[in-house]
Amino acid sequence: MNNKERKAFWEALCNIRDNAPEHVQDLIATMKMPEALCRFRSVNERSLAQLQENKLYYSSADYYDDPFDTFIHVDMARIKEWHAAISDQINSDNPVFLGWLKKLEPITGVSGEQFLNNLKEHPLDLSVFPDRIKQVRTVIQRNLFSICFCENALNETLWLKYAESYSGFAMVYDIKNENTFLCGKEDTCKNCRSSIEHPSIYPVYYTDAPYDATQFAFACLLWGTQVPPQFLEFSYKVVMWEAERVSLIKKKCHEYDGEWRMIRPTMAPDRTCIRMRPQKVILGLRMPEYERLLVVSAAKIAGINKIEELYIDDSDQLATRPFA
Repeated sequence: MNNKERKAFWEALCNIRDNAPEHVQDLIATMKMPEALCRFRSVNERSLAQLQENKLYYSSADYYDDPFDTFIHVDMARIKEWHAAISDQINSDNPVFLGWLKKLEPITGVSGEQFLNNLKEHPLDLSVFPDRIKQVRTVIQRNLFSICFCENALNETLWLKYAESYSGFAMVYDIKNENTFLCGKEDTCKNCRSSIEHPSIYPVYYTDAPYDATQFAFACLLWGTQVPPQFLEFSYKVVMWEAERVSLIKKKCHEYDGEWRMIRPTMAPDRTCIRMRPQKVILGLRMPEYERLLVVSAAKIAGINKIEELYIDDSDQLATRPFA
C-alpha cells in the first residue's frame, strides 16, 4: 500500500466507533493486504530459538527504536479540566450529572444513584495525577503490544536497519494462508492466551500531524487508579478502537518502512507470543558462513523448506535465489 491508500485506511479507522460487522467490513475493504509480509532479524541465540520454534513475540511500543512510536498528542490541560469537572460534579449532587449517569445505565449495568455513590466512595486521587500525566506516553506505550512486519523483503533500508547491515536474515509469511498460523491447533494450546485471542493485522499510516489521543490517555490514567469497576468498564467502551489508532500512526520520516502491525487484542504489561510458520527464509548478503548454517538448521527444524539467499543481480538490483 502506498501512503495515499494508507491514508484512506486511516480515515476509515478514525471514523469507526463500534464493532458492527458492516462497519468492520468497510474498514477491512480499505486495506490492500499484500501477498506476503516479512520480518528482518539479526542472528543471535534468541532469534535462532524463535525461528526454530516458529514463535513471534509481541513487543511493547516503548521497546521499539522510535521514541515517537505512538505518534500522539495529549492535551494535558484538557485532561486536568476533565478531572476537575468530574470531581466537582460528583461532590455537587448536580441533578443534570445524575441524569447523565442514568442514561448510562444500559452500559454500566447499575443505577445512576449507585454509580454516583460508588464514585463518591472511591474518589479520584488528585495527588497522583500530575506525575501520572507527565508519564502518560510511557504508560500508553508500555501497554500496547504488537508485532511489526513490512511489505517488501527486498527493502534495502530495512536490511541495513534491522538485519545488521545485511548480515542477518528475513522471514517471509504468507498471511493469506491459514496454515501459517499455528496457535490453537494443538492440545497444549487449550490454556494459552494466544489461542484464544485473535489479533488483527493493519497498515501503519505515516504523517507529520500527530493523533489527538487525549481521551485515550485519560482512560489509561483512570485504569491505574482506584475507581469503581463500572467506571472502568465505561472508559473501555468510550475508547473503542483507540488502541488501534494510537498504534498505527508514525512520523512521515519512517514512510520507507512500509510497515504493517499485528496488534494484540489485550492491553496488559506482560509479553506474550504467537506461533506462525514462515513461507520462506532469506539469508542476508553478508552473512558469515557459520551463521548461514545456523539459520538454515533452525529453519529446517521449524519445518521451513524454502531457503533463499540475497544477491545483487545483473541489473544491480537486490534479488533472491535458492540457497544451495
